[in-house]
Amino acid sequence: MKNIYFTPGPSQLYPTAPKHIRDALKNNICSISHRSDAFKEIFKEAKDSIRQLLSIPSTHEIAFLSSSLEVMERTIQNLVKKKSFHVVDGAFSKKWYEMAINLGKQSSYITFKPSQLFNQLIIPKHTEIICITHNETSIGIMIPMEEIYRIKKKYSSIPLALDMVSSFPYPEINFNYIDIAFFSVQKGLGLPAGLSVLIVNNKLTDRSVGSYHSFKELFAKAESNQTPETPNILAIYLMAKVAGDILKRGIINIRKETEKKAKLLYDYFDNCSWAKPFIANKKYRSRTVMVIEVKNDAEHIANTLKEKGMIIGRGYGEYKNTHIRIANFPQHSIGMIKKLIINLRKIKLQS
Repeated sequence: MKNIYFTPGPSQLYPTAPKHIRDALKNNICSISHRSDAFKEIFKEAKDSIRQLLSIPSTHEIAFLSSSLEVMERTIQNLVKKKSFHVVDGAFSKKWYEMAINLGKQSSYITFKPSQLFNQLIIPKHTEIICITHNETSIGIMIPMEEIYRIKKKYSSIPLALDMVSSFPYPEINFNYIDIAFFSVQKGLGLPAGLSVLIVNNKLTDRSVGSYHSFKELFAKAESNQTPETPNILAIYLMAKVAGDILKRGIINIRKETEKKAKLLYDYFDNCSWAKPFIANKKYRSRTVMVIEVKNDAEHIANTLKEKGMIIGRGYGEYKNTHIRIANFPQHSIGMIKKLIINLRKIKLQS
């Protein structure tokens, strides 16, 4: 029996990923030089596919790094001399704030709560970047994009950085209000971990901190379809191919399917006798990572589903025993979600 992975990352491989891996090995993709024309073509294909997928305008450049945690670090290093401001809505957004503190910055944050009025938000003077996590993987909360745009409209002169790691490619982004966005491939693209995508407003790409991953160096190389160092060529190749496959399905169709699958899951858990969505306010529930409160039964539920070949995520951090997490990415078909719900209905909790 082949397992289906509903884990929030790494997650289920995209259906076409194995074929692309075989093709890459067959064509010696892993052995080509990262300064060759062949690699430049792969880089350009990946960059162009991501640009088309998210409708990224020419005002923003795209580069590749190793992980989204690295991107968080680089945004602080390249753009912040003293102060960053963070909207903390869970463990990963808090990591971003703590990273700034560890880098010696005088950063501050607010804890986001549903129905919070961002138009009344007061950001400290001399803030150099606003950092927001759109979809918090740890607790399944999602901040609607229109609320994020309100912050940028009020503080238009401050760069706004968006962590869309566990929501990509679901949200439709208006890049007039987003200066930096980033995600990793092991979630919404259904690929092996080890690659992240960084999107930056061209006005910010000349920033330099003397690192080989300074924005100035990183984007100078990206402009010529290269990287400062020897990159994960296989990962970039696979991203180009799978992003192209998703484009063929159509991003509008992907978004509609995501909504439909999320509704199936939330409808079930809203009427479940032994579990409930951790985020009560439906407006702020993640559509891509469902976090469900299950008292102290997370291990039993996960083990029961595992016996049926379905691997779900346990709660994050302090919620390990009381939450389960279920991913809803493009590689998870409606049939997979329905099969999961059928098996959830069969679960009998221990008394």
